[in-house]
Amino acid sequence: MKNNQTTGHLYAFGAALALSGSFIFSKSALNNLTLVQFGLVWFSMGVVWNGVWFLFSREYRKLKESTSPKILVAFSIAVLEGAATGLFYMAIKEMENPAVVSFIGNIGPVFVTVMGIVLLKERFLGSQLAGIAITLAGVFVINYRSGGFVGFYDPGSIYVILASLLFAMATILGRWKQKYLEPGFMSLIRTMLLALVMGILTIRSGSFPELSASLWRDLALGSLLETLIVIVFAYQSLKLIEATKTSLIISSKGVWTLLLAWVFLGVFPSWVQLFGGLLTLIGVWLITWNRKFILRG
Repeated sequence: MKNNQTTGHLYAFGAALALSGSFIFSKSALNNLTLVQFGLVWFSMGVVWNGVWFLFSREYRKLKESTSPKILVAFSIAVLEGAATGLFYMAIKEMENPAVVSFIGNIGPVFVTVMGIVLLKERFLGSQLAGIAITLAGVFVINYRSGGFVGFYDPGSIYVILASLLFAMATILGRWKQKYLEPGFMSLIRTMLLALVMGILTIRSGSFPELSASLWRDLALGSLLETLIVIVFAYQSLKLIEATKTSLIISSKGVWTLLLAWVFLGVFPSWVQLFGGLLTLIGVWLITWNRKFILRG
């Protein structure tokens, strides 16, 4: 049991690091491409990565049992994740610093906790209420500008919050139907759906991307991390540890994104945004701290 817990934590931490790296690569590419041009190449390459993984890992053999439920679960999660991913990259395109996007995205565990309590009948502890309040306060602080709160007028913030809600729904569904969940298959479907949508939008716009070697590098590495590594690691983690624990560890992505954005993109959040980001991390920790304590006891 302890080995399963440790493995689950490592999968979640790997997902956090991979997600942070994908933020940096995607922001670098989006600085030079439209969202549709970016999406066409990013998710088309994602189909390649996921297809190779699906075949060489022989995950298709897992579909022989309970085929219909597994396809239904995979497709349902893929639709939620696909819509959320599109919104998330819209936010990265809008905002200068991907670390700010990541910090606002820490509202995700709030949604996961509330849904876990309501839908999965998970225990509600006092620290979770405090954590939810502090996380929400952090989101408000991040979106504070001279003159007041601008979150509901800032498209980037709205995109992140909506994306986090959809990701949380996918997380809860994955936890609820974990025995039917095949992460590699789900990731392949999600990426194929997004590539198809971006392909249709590209044909309609008639604007095909012209890519330099550096853009190919950013798109290839970033899509490998986001479309395959993050998804497989996150859902493998969900099979071994609670949804709230997975969300907690993945929420550390903001710290790694902050450092990577500073080193590779030369951008750093304002002190107000940094303080708000810290509040979201404290809030997420409080949401799950007692839960961890009880499990160890």
